[in-house]
Order: sequence, then structure tokens, then C-alpha cells
Amino acid sequence: MRVLLTIVRPGAQHDEHKNEGTLSLSGGHDVPFRIVRQEDASALQQFLGRCSERTIYLRFFGSLNEFTEEKAQYFAHVDGVDHFAYVALDPNEQNDIIAIVRYDREPGEEKAEYAAIVQDSWQDHGIGIALTRELIEVAWGKGIRSFYAMVMGKNKRMLELLRHLDLPEQEHQEEGVKHVEVMLSPK
Repeated sequence: MRVLLTIVRPGAQHDEHKNEGTLSLSGGHDVPFRIVRQEDASALQQFLGRCSERTIYLRFFGSLNEFTEEKAQYFAHVDGVDHFAYVALDPNEQNDIIAIVRYDREPGEEKAEYAAIVQDSWQDHGIGIALTRELIEVAWGKGIRSFYAMVMGKNKRMLELLRHLDLPEQEHQEEGVKHVEVMLSPK
């Protein structure tokens, strides 16, 4: 399933991003988050090792026999403009990543690819949506006006995450891949 999330925020002038913060989640969890760092490559490999095969399959459209150091370095790289990611950290083990949301765009484009993955034991607590809202603020400040992503039809959690943004959306399906477009409005 493929999802196209388009962000249109008239009037927003947010250009600075948070380096770190705390997400207050359902169930009383306060989860720290921060910008991903280059030195997180190993922690990202460990994070994906804690995710179930199903979670990996739904995010990457297949299994990850090996999440190489090269791939880990790519996911840990951000430039703060065209490539940006937040990681959520386990409140009890703050070296353990429990979620990541990311966008990547070609320089000068107003749209960016969006992706998210949450460790199984932390799913259904609101981490994905809370972290995505933080990412949207950064993206808008960097001139990004739309996110797009591919989401399998089976990936109900990702589709619910996008719907819980409470924004108008359009969607269509093509060969088992759902395309969703979400228009943002000013807060």
C-alpha cells in the first residue's frame, strides 16, 4: 500500500526545529525524542532487531535479512533541510531507539518522502502520530509542502496514523499499494 501525504499549511512561518523534546503519550508515558545523529547507526540496527518480522515487512515491503552498516549510516544521516529524522527513546533506557520518523527530499522540491516505524512493544501509544506532528513542523519550516509514502494496504496502523492527523484526505489504491493525500490546514 502506498500513502501520499500532502501538507499544505497556509500562513505558517515555523523555520526552527526542536533538537529534542518530550512526547506526552496516552497511558501517562513521557517519551524523550531528539534529532537522529550519525552515531545512532548502531542503535538503529539494534532497534530494527527488536522489531517483529511483520513490522519490518510492513515498513520495508519485505524482510531485512541484513540491515548493513551502510544502510544504518544512511538512516542516521540528516542535514536538517532535505534529510531530517526524529527518534523516540525508551524512557527507561535512553540509548534505545523505539521509533523513527523521517523525511527525504530532492533539493529545492516542495515534496518529500515520509516514513515511520515504531517498535512493536511501543505501538498503539501514540508515538508515531506525536513524532509525525513534530516532523511536520520542521518540514513546513524548510519549505516542504507535501509528504508522500508507499503504504501496504495491510498496514492498518500507518493508515490510522495518517487519519488521526485529523486533516482532509484523498486516497486511492493501485496494485495493493494505497496512495493517500492529506492536506494540512493552519492550526
